[in-house]
Amino acid sequence: MTRSTQNSGKKVLVVGSGGREHALAWKLAQSTRVSKVVVAAAPGTGEAWPAEWEKWSLGDFHELAKRAREARIDLAVIGPDNPLAEGIVDVFEAAGIVTFGPSAAAARIEASKSFAKEVMHVAGIPTAKHFVVQSVDEARALLRTLPWKVGSKEAGWVIKADGLAFGKGVRVCGSLDEALAAVQDLADSRCRPPLLIEERLSGQEISWMAFCDGDRAVLLEPARDHKRLKDGDQGPNTGGMGAFSPVPDLPPGLGERVRAEVFIPCLRELKRRGAPFRGVLYAGLMFDANAGKFWVLEFNARFGDPETQVILPRMTDDLFSWCEASARGELARLPDKVSFSRAAAVFVVGAARGYPEAVEKGQEIRTAGTRASAPEVFWAGVRRDDDGKLRTAGGRVFGALGMGPDLAAARAQAYDRIRQIGFSGMQFRTDIASGALAPAIPIVILASGRGSNFSAIHEAVSGGNLNARILAVISDRPDAPVLEKAKAAGLEAIALPVRMDGEIAARRANQEAALLEVLKKFSPRFLVLAGYMRLLGPKVIEAFRAERGYSRIVNIHPSLLPAFPGLGGYAQAFHHGAKVAGVTVHLVDEGRDTGPICAQKAFAIGDCRSCDEVEARGLAIEHELFPEALKWVLPEKFDVMTETGQNNQNDQNKRSIRVRPN
Repeated sequence: MTRSTQNSGKKVLVVGSGGREHALAWKLAQSTRVSKVVVAAAPGTGEAWPAEWEKWSLGDFHELAKRAREARIDLAVIGPDNPLAEGIVDVFEAAGIVTFGPSAAAARIEASKSFAKEVMHVAGIPTAKHFVVQSVDEARALLRTLPWKVGSKEAGWVIKADGLAFGKGVRVCGSLDEALAAVQDLADSRCRPPLLIEERLSGQEISWMAFCDGDRAVLLEPARDHKRLKDGDQGPNTGGMGAFSPVPDLPPGLGERVRAEVFIPCLRELKRRGAPFRGVLYAGLMFDANAGKFWVLEFNARFGDPETQVILPRMTDDLFSWCEASARGELARLPDKVSFSRAAAVFVVGAARGYPEAVEKGQEIRTAGTRASAPEVFWAGVRRDDDGKLRTAGGRVFGALGMGPDLAAARAQAYDRIRQIGFSGMQFRTDIASGALAPAIPIVILASGRGSNFSAIHEAVSGGNLNARILAVISDRPDAPVLEKAKAAGLEAIALPVRMDGEIAARRANQEAALLEVLKKFSPRFLVLAGYMRLLGPKVIEAFRAERGYSRIVNIHPSLLPAFPGLGGYAQAFHHGAKVAGVTVHLVDEGRDTGPICAQKAFAIGDCRSCDEVEARGLAIEHELFPEALKWVLPEKFDVMTETGQNNQNDQNKRSIRVRPN
């Protein structure tokens, strides 16, 4: 129930007409201190919002401020980025209206990415290495001088438009050709220079917002959004296709670190420049869970969309009081923390056909008899015809909210709701919050060499694409480059060199005992062999024996097993004149490369002129296949079976055994 019909209390104006503003208006209307909510919407949008909220046209800022003053609005809350950048807060405050949102000078923290980078540099806020270029030609010239690791997911550069681009002015590039095309694409999209060319970071993205009054920052709980259009983080960037909160598995104390190392330094620097920030400051972070490090990708000068739609339903405090105190510079009179429920929230966006490019509009929206009102649904790009029918009027049309005791329950409810609403050409992702449902699986990686497979696994873990936690990296060679890579990633790196004195059997027994002693410290669920060049002893294999008989040890081998087991699989294939080589991921048993096969992929080598060419092709396959196979091997979503389909838990040396997803 809203309180818009009461005669006493505060009057609030919400500027904007998207899903974020619908959530803001809904939450503000819950306040016992608020009697009326007015929404200033762009013409033709927001018309499906509840009728009890009076609608004004978002026209000239001065005219809107005059009307707000005449209506005795007590607090204006500004939702979108464009009005903030264009100075709506300056106009309103000059008219004597208390306004939640930063001045145009402070809103530059979002409106200009180069300005934001300058602030971060001066304030000592961790962020990615970057360059600012003033023309397309300068961008092309610089890109040709930068290091590229073609085919490596962990390397690359990001091209960003300097100004506001509705969340679509970013291109993530893995090669020079891709980057050159991105520069031209942004130029063709009328994103004028300057452009930012920024080092590509790897990790989990976190959206963290804070109420700010110029000096203080009080954090809300974090959320994670999904920016890409399609499942699996594929397709173009969008304004956001969904979000969830809380974010699981964040280490204790991270919020205080973010407040002290990001928000407070930013506020101090903006104030030093004569632009104190009042409103909600949003920090988009990249967090490397393994290393415990974070970097600021961007700042926004307002509530995020769609993060607001999962944060506010979980917030148990009075939103009006926090907005008013921020706007007046009086956060000191409120608690040090914002109160939230323990419930989880998942929000899934329904977008129009063609989004984020040429959007199809005017499609009738069917609600299948559901109530389709806040907070179950937050509307955005919609309009209502004279006959009362809802039609699409923008890119992101609406979003469905699910809430429950955990993310799994909230996710199920959100998808149940979005499937009850539809229109021709509707797009929505089916994997929102799917990667956050289970606890991370603890693993230890064993490796002997360069560590390229370790890097592929680490990138998948830190990027949130593999639900695992790397406890340590162990090598039998103290000089192995993989140990340096592990240290650089902030992981524990341990060398267990093999003693060269005594009999072979005794040396192997000593090595096995030393490895088991170290593993006791970490208690991993799985061992992952990423180029480990030694056979594991029976005691190690037995220590990782699952109840169903197989070992929780997984290896990657450079051949299509059972062909070419042992060392030098690629070289064996080349010297035997094979036309095809391959890669195998398999579980480890007591034999040499005889354990159950999890995944295989072949590639042609008939045109290769050297072993090095075969290996280069094989490594590229390994770096894709290994993390993908681990996604279902680590949670043990498989059965061990023979080719005839019979369960086989005892004869693990049969080469016909396969591991299949359940």
